[in-house]
Amino acid sequence: MKLLLEREELIDREELQRMYCRVFDSKEGQIVLQDLANVSGVYRSNFARDASDYTSFLEGHRSLFFYICSQLEKYRSNIEGGNMAGDDDYN
Repeated sequence: MKLLLEREELIDREELQRMYCRVFDSKEGQIVLQDLANVSGVYRSNFARDASDYTSFLEGHRSLFFYICSQLEKYRSNIEGGNMAGDDDYN
């Protein structure tokens, strides 16, 4: 399946996943990913008593973080290993 981006540029999911990996593979990318985890509430409860709308809002943050992680999943072992398995796989 291909995704339609701006200016009608088509890109397939595999390429999009490689882009996510390139973005988050660097030291800076890892810092940003950690910050997103903190901001999204991954490490704390997002439940807000008597505020179901706000709880849903917070869970949306968390869901977006998990979506980003799912895009990195295929290449996670390469990212955790500190390299991206060679430039051939990502260019």
